[in-house]
Amino acid sequence: MAVSRVDKMGRVYLPKDVRHALSITSDEPLDVNVVGEKIVLEKKRRSVAEESRGIFKLKKRIGDVDVQIRKESARAGAGEPRRIRRR
Repeated sequence: MAVSRVDKMGRVYLPKDVRHALSITSDEPLDVNVVGEKIVLEKKRRSVAEESRGIFKLKKRIGDVDVQIRKESARAGAGEPRRIRRR
């Protein structure tokens, strides 16, 4: 069991062995709860959105992709009457 103190700013130091046991890194968010007379610190669970952030990367900006879709759609629409005439 580790002992820690609260400093003037209200900060609590987590000993190295405690951080390593829970794989807590620097700047990692923790949930702080009061249960009766106890303070409970828990690693904050990350949402699905946070965990999947950065998985999908676009080679172009969203605006560029939108313009490209519009151009291709216009080309497809313009080619359709030609195909109808060929029948």
